[in-house]
Amino acid sequence: MTAASRIDRPGGVGALLELDRLGPLTFRGRAHEGERVRLYGGEVAAQAVAAAARTVPPGRPPNSLGAYFLLPGDSTVPVVYTVGTARDGGAFSTRTVEARQPGGAILLATASFQRPERGLSHQVRPAPVPPPEESPPVERAFADDPRTLAFLSEVTAWLPVEIRFPDGSLDVPSRSGHIAALRFWMRAGHRLPDAPETQAAGVVYLSDLLMLAASVQPHPHRITDGTVWFATIGHSVVLHAPARADDWLLYEIESDWAGAGRCLTRGRLFDRTGRLCGSTTQEAVLRVAEPG
Repeated sequence: MTAASRIDRPGGVGALLELDRLGPLTFRGRAHEGERVRLYGGEVAAQAVAAAARTVPPGRPPNSLGAYFLLPGDSTVPVVYTVGTARDGGAFSTRTVEARQPGGAILLATASFQRPERGLSHQVRPAPVPPPEESPPVERAFADDPRTLAFLSEVTAWLPVEIRFPDGSLDVPSRSGHIAALRFWMRAGHRLPDAPETQAAGVVYLSDLLMLAASVQPHPHRITDGTVWFATIGHSVVLHAPARADDWLLYEIESDWAGAGRCLTRGRLFDRTGRLCGSTTQEAVLRVAEPG
């Protein structure tokens, strides 16, 4: 990916979440400069959450999102988000969101928002890993793997994010022993506003990052080969606790199944204290080009 196709802008993820309000329930995300590329799915999902959040009663941060991607987005064209008011109850608000470009709808989503409550509490704990400060930057971790380094450098040049791999690997299953697993630290590359709905939308933005890389690990293919083709079908995020998207989050990803030209991955998002802040699932098309 060339510098001209970079979809970052000054202000990073926070700037991407600044939508223009066209009406009470209609919002617009701004087009990116440079050459036309496919929009990052996490951006469209995060903007859908940000649009919906602006229509709910105060004091109800997002608690979940379920999104279906219908068409690839065009980075050079604004995206218009139309919000539907499905329900406002005593504790929860539910919104539908349709994201459209001139070619048609590119995303359909349902977002839920909850007034803070107390309740029973338990969580799974993350496997022990070095903190992000002790995990080497990508340039050092993959200095002897130029193909993977080029891929990850392209990702971080394209998106305003930082990533570090405590296991020092993208392609070898992590120490969890799962057939297909991956974990890494990630954060937005710029500070975001403190508003809970903005931080939550930032976490949704990050949640799409590298999710599908784990699904090829049991196979003789790599995401860096150029023969593997992915397209996300559906992406869901459940937010368990407030988290800052501009501080390091540990993403543990596992792929339990692939078949029929599709794959399924699931993820867990922990903050640096080990608190489980979110859970994700993603279904995608997974195809490999035949030789010759």
